[in-house]
Amino acid sequence: MYFSEEVAFFNQSCSSQEEALKKLANALFKKGLVKDTFFQAVVDREKDYPTGLSINGIGVAIPHTDSIYIIKPQIGFMSLKEPVIFKDMGDDQHEIEVNTIFMLGVLKSEHQIRMLQKLVELFQDEALFKSVIVSKNIDELKAIMKKANID
Repeated sequence: MYFSEEVAFFNQSCSSQEEALKKLANALFKKGLVKDTFFQAVVDREKDYPTGLSINGIGVAIPHTDSIYIIKPQIGFMSLKEPVIFKDMGDDQHEIEVNTIFMLGVLKSEHQIRMLQKLVELFQDEALFKSVIVSKNIDELKAIMKKANID
């Protein structure tokens, strides 16, 4: 369900966090999954509540915003050739070099909390998370997400 629209970009080159977020948000918008205000809402939320995480030395971000900007639940995915900088979720004075982004579009706050928990579980499974990082296409990614009970 969360990857049904196949909004995923692999081995991308983006010069900044904002460029990466815009590419994902635009793809979600073009598929009719989010409102036109979604991108700015994600950027604004990221300033106040950063979503960068460093898990076993690997930088990942989970940008998201309120459900009022979501039309249909979906997760956008992006892996990056070169990292972009996100602020640390736990310490906004600390920067994290992020190579993997999961952009959440979830309709209910309780679903958002559950999805964040499932993603953190995935990140903590080192072998499974490494397979996400090296995935080359949507079919590989969807298979990994299914193993992680995120689909």
